[in-house]
Amino acid sequence: MKQKWIDHSALVELWIGIVLWGVLIQIPILIFTERKGHCSLGLWLGIIGAFLVAKHMEYTIGKALDAGEAGANKQMWLGYLIRYFGMAIFLAVLGITGFADVIAAFAGLITLKLSAYIQPLTHRISVAVCGEEAFFREMVSPEEQDELYGAKP
Repeated sequence: MKQKWIDHSALVELWIGIVLWGVLIQIPILIFTERKGHCSLGLWLGIIGAFLVAKHMEYTIGKALDAGEAGANKQMWLGYLIRYFGMAIFLAVLGITGFADVIAAFAGLITLKLSAYIQPLTHRISVAVCGEEAFFREMVSPEEQDELYGAKP
C-alpha cells in the first residue's frame, strides 16, 4: 500500500486535498443551507467527480509521456476535452434531474483546483506517512543511491 502511495504520490496528494476541501465546504453547507441532504449529496458527488478527473489526468499524462512530441500534445488536448465535456454533462444531468444540488456539485469539482494549491501541505502528509527517504530515492539515480546509502548486497 505504501509503495502504491509513493508510485502515485501526486494523485494521492490531490485526493487528500480534495477530501480536506470537501470537509471544509461541508461545514457551511450543514450550517447555512435549508436542504442539507440535497446540497451534501451534490457536494460529495462533485468530490467523487474530482477524484475521477484527477485519476484521468494521471492516466492522460502517462499516455502523453509514452507518445512522441506531436502525439503528446494531441493526447493532452484530447484528455482535456474529455474531462471538461464529462464534467459539463455531469452538471447538466444533475441540473435536469434535480437529483442533487448543482452548485454544491460544482463546488465539489472545484476542490480539485483548490487541492492543487495546498499541495505543499498534502506533500507533508505523504512524507509523514511514507517517510522522506521514499520521496528522496524517487528523485535520485540508483548510482547516487548506492553512493548515499551504500550498495545493497
